[in-house]
Amino acid sequence: MVRLKDIAEACSVSVATVSRALNGVTNENKDRTAYIRQKAREMGYYPNAAARTLKTSRSNNIGILYEDRMNHEYFSSLLDDLRRQADLQGYDLTLIGRSTDENGGNYYEHARRRNLDGVIVIHADFDSANVIRLATSNIPSVIIDHMYEGCNCVCSDNRASMERIVRAAWERGHQRIAFISGQQGAVSRERLAGFYKVCAELGIQVPGNFIREGRFHDPEECARIIREMMQEKEKPTCVLCPDDYSCLGAMWALKAEGMDIPGELSLIGYDGIRMSRMIQPRLTTYCQNTGEIAREAIRLLLEAVEAPETHQPRQITVEGTLIEGETLQAIAR
Repeated sequence: MVRLKDIAEACSVSVATVSRALNGVTNENKDRTAYIRQKAREMGYYPNAAARTLKTSRSNNIGILYEDRMNHEYFSSLLDDLRRQADLQGYDLTLIGRSTDENGGNYYEHARRRNLDGVIVIHADFDSANVIRLATSNIPSVIIDHMYEGCNCVCSDNRASMERIVRAAWERGHQRIAFISGQQGAVSRERLAGFYKVCAELGIQVPGNFIREGRFHDPEECARIIREMMQEKEKPTCVLCPDDYSCLGAMWALKAEGMDIPGELSLIGYDGIRMSRMIQPRLTTYCQNTGEIAREAIRLLLEAVEAPETHQPRQITVEGTLIEGETLQAIAR
């Protein structure tokens, strides 16, 4: 059985330093703490969870609030990256959702009952009183892609990303650019604001029928809206879709009906899911950096958990990458 003394000798530190690092009650250099925890795992050290909880009053367990079905590749990638980052810091993850809470969505009470050290909210009804209560309670929390005043938030660069996407289309000659948003929410509002801002800067006029509200992760709805747009007198030459899944599904449906993509219409997705790089034509899309989002979310949460007296809530924006594919075709302006 691996002892603290064995880990201390392997890391050339004291037993007390190892104990503090593994129990999360240390002001040591964060890189050293991560190294000690990694070395402990490599050596096969498994702490007594019950004893650790009694000693530190913490469970080393983080709740993940996710209300949707587990069928979206972006969120599954984010969950995987969160799990990896939490594991590096010696924490476990517990999923929370409507189906796991017998109190009808009382997430605050659920987190207290489970003795969770903190919660990361990655998908929820952000206007819900139960979600707001949890986010603004004394339980440390981090919100993904939504802003609450005075709370830790990590967001993709939703506004700036749309500016980069529109400029990419404009540089290839497109001036009739349509935008299909997801359902109303902070993400859709930020992307729409970015879309309007860059169109104004580039002198691109946006007819009313070029802005449509769709739904995330709904290819049928995306295809239906594109069909309607292409029946108008003034047709778009490029359509920005809510997400890659919607875009790919719409593209397959439209191609099956005889539409040439990108010859007749250019499409741009959002998220950068793996499937977007595996089909023909490869999708032009904006890839969200789930790895960096997860790192920042875990870092902020553990700051709040381990140093509550000095931690100040912050809002962090994570930049993504525009991936050049084959669905954005250059045209004559």
